[in-house]
Amino acid sequence: MSEAQIPSGAHSASSTVRPRFSVVVPTRNRPETLRHALATCLEQDFEDYEIIVCDNSDPVAAAEVAAIVKAANSPRIRHVPSDRPLAMSANWERGLNEAQGEYVTVLGDDDGLMPYALRELDRLASRTGAKAIRWQRGIYTWPTIGVEGEANLLIVPFFRAVTEIDGRAQIGKVMRFEAGTDSLPMIYSSAIHRDLIEQHRAAVGRVFLNIYPDIYSAFGFGYLAGTYLSVSVPMNLAGLSHASNGVATLMNEKKTAVASDFSTLNEAFGYVHHPRVPDKMILGPVHIADSFLHAKEALFPHDDALVFDRKLFTERCLGAIPDTDPEDRERVRQVIRASIADSPELLEWFDHEAPSFPPAPLHTFRPPRFGFDGSTLSLDAAAFDIQNVSDAVRFAASLVGVGTDEVSFDVPALIEMRALVWSEQEKLARAEREVVQVRREATRDAANVVEANAQVQALQEECTQLAHQLNEARHAASLRYVPRRVLRKVFGLLRKPPTAA
Repeated sequence: MSEAQIPSGAHSASSTVRPRFSVVVPTRNRPETLRHALATCLEQDFEDYEIIVCDNSDPVAAAEVAAIVKAANSPRIRHVPSDRPLAMSANWERGLNEAQGEYVTVLGDDDGLMPYALRELDRLASRTGAKAIRWQRGIYTWPTIGVEGEANLLIVPFFRAVTEIDGRAQIGKVMRFEAGTDSLPMIYSSAIHRDLIEQHRAAVGRVFLNIYPDIYSAFGFGYLAGTYLSVSVPMNLAGLSHASNGVATLMNEKKTAVASDFSTLNEAFGYVHHPRVPDKMILGPVHIADSFLHAKEALFPHDDALVFDRKLFTERCLGAIPDTDPEDRERVRQVIRASIADSPELLEWFDHEAPSFPPAPLHTFRPPRFGFDGSTLSLDAAAFDIQNVSDAVRFAASLVGVGTDEVSFDVPALIEMRALVWSEQEKLARAEREVVQVRREATRDAANVVEANAQVQALQEECTQLAHQLNEARHAASLRYVPRRVLRKVFGLLRKPPTAA
């Protein structure tokens, strides 16, 4: 796709004073969710930001979007309509072209921004100078999602940590399928500094190069940033509704109208799948590999440490086939096989050794059970009268317990503390084994009894110290380490009887 095909928009050079943040909200034919997403953007505990509504809707929905923006009556909002339908990546590109902020993030039109998000991101950026700040998203599935068993889910992380991550190393983990793409700084759940955006444009001419702009940005900015901050406190809720592209392409076996529209516009704008990945979007690994390959070819073609393991990827694709009918499964296998047709070695392996897996379940957000698992809280949102993402954001913010004070990042997750307990137990057991071994050696060699006794005493002191550390770790791993106010809120809500329909 040529750069000329992408609407250029108004570049930020015309602005003398940049806002600290730009929140870009691309939208297409979803005014019913957009109004609630905008409400969360306008309820920020922060002043220095702009909201850019990049409307890509058909005429009827476009009129509703215009009415929603007018009703909001906020000088923060810039409404940028399109005179023609755009591919999602082209619309996102237009949003970045319009953004004037020092940091830019993209918010889906069915997502919600937590009220403290920009305030806390500003504090982190000011203290660290980080050019990319990635965070752990919460999840909210709208009542209208249209996938059986997936509606009305609210999943809120309760971590409290900030870590610095090496981008290249994390990309390597993602491509070995040891970590998810959401662990990288994708602009959809990260604040990206303008310097990185301009650096990408200088290298390639634009920012989004393939069908999946969110996942592509994870690899592109993950590489360009060098290192980035990873924040475990949720700064937004990722919403999923009936018109979500992710729902249409990953959670429905049959091709929906949304999926057809998505494919048609991508084709019209020249966004096509990479020839080394199967043309089958319902296979989750396809999104990862396609985005990585586009990023590698554009930004780091000679970085031999970051490679695409085609055999591993092909196995992952085979394991992701959801079809149950043998003929349908075979058709998908042939689509996967076609993606390795340029490699005789891989074809030989595929035809004689490639595994045959049972049908994979479709992607789901529903947890095995509701409740607190030590790191996240999963709830039935309908039981708490949550009807939309704005309701969900207010409710989640009350659970997270972030008020006007800055976030404290010194509350570890229980899973981390349990790992510490296990580590201290291992150290204690190892020291005790050494004591026993020293005593045995002392009885065999009476001449070294004095020295052995000294070693035993030293090891016993070490055991005592380790036992104390173990008790401290157990204390840290207990729920008492979580602020009691938050726990009272959670348990009180869990005991609340569901509202009658």
